Amino acid sequence: MSATMLAQEDKLSRAQGLMTSDPAQALQIMDTVIQHPQTKNDFYTWTIRAYIYYELYKKTEKLKLHSAIRDSILSSMKTSTELKPDSEAVQNINRMYKSLAIGYKKIVKVLLEDSLNYEGSLEAFNNYKKLLLKIEPKHNFEADDIEYNLTVGSFFSNIFNEDNKKTRAGEIAKVALLKVLELQPTNSSANLNLGLMYYNQAANLSKSLEYGADFTEIDAIQDNMIKLAKQSEKLIRTVYDNDNKNTKSILALYYIYRMLVDTPKFEDFKKKCKEMNLDIGENKPAATEENQNNPQNKDK
Repeated sequence: MSATMLAQEDKLSRAQGLMTSDPAQALQIMDTVIQHPQTKNDFYTWTIRAYIYYELYKKTEKLKLHSAIRDSILSSMKTSTELKPDSEAVQNINRMYKSLAIGYKKIVKVLLEDSLNYEGSLEAFNNYKKLLLKIEPKHNFEADDIEYNLTVGSFFSNIFNEDNKKTRAGEIAKVALLKVLELQPTNSSANLNLGLMYYNQAANLSKSLEYGADFTEIDAIQDNMIKLAKQSEKLIRTVYDNDNKNTKSILALYYIYRMLVDTPKFEDFKKKCKEMNLDIGENKPAATEENQNNPQNKDK
């Protein structure tokens, strides 16, 4: 073995030794190794480079949506794969792909919970799927899609229900919840959340009626209220029909039938509410965060 090759192996060994304690220093060493003619076409060299970048990534950028360090990990793994790595290296590369994919799911949560950044969360979610497909080409993402869109729908429907003027939040929520229902039509959380959005829109239209408004305006508003209330009824009735003990759907239907002035059904659900000791004060809103029996809350 030539002295030059021994020198490169020594550098590679030193870089590995510094990988966890000082990844930045390790990368400086690796920069010379990957450029040397005798080591630049070795899959092992590029795999180690990916590992070193991964250690630096964990310390500095694991929750960043756009990360140059993550990009370097991915490019190093891509080069290693193109150089036909052995089975052990392939397993190591796949583990890193899996870890980076899971990291994107954590970023999704941070972007939604901390900043309500829908566009960023969607980008992170799509990147999660793209990386996972590299190691699981036949992965079924239905459960992931339901989980993600339920989370989006919940966050943004709450914003919209608190203030119907925030129409962008309402549109994001509706699109997300409808995606869930495309995949799982009887999903109780999606039906409840979307149903309550329609109900709250109807309730706010009712509040918008001003004393002295002309009959044409009143008729138009009332028509819209009825339309929204019936949309709400259809969705929430799906939940109730699948589980007639679901307190959130029972409470919601009580308020919906009161709005629709459907006396027989209103009295029926009023009775059900009393039997289940649900608070139905006459002046109480149908959906508020403070109401522990509120149908907008998540299923038990």
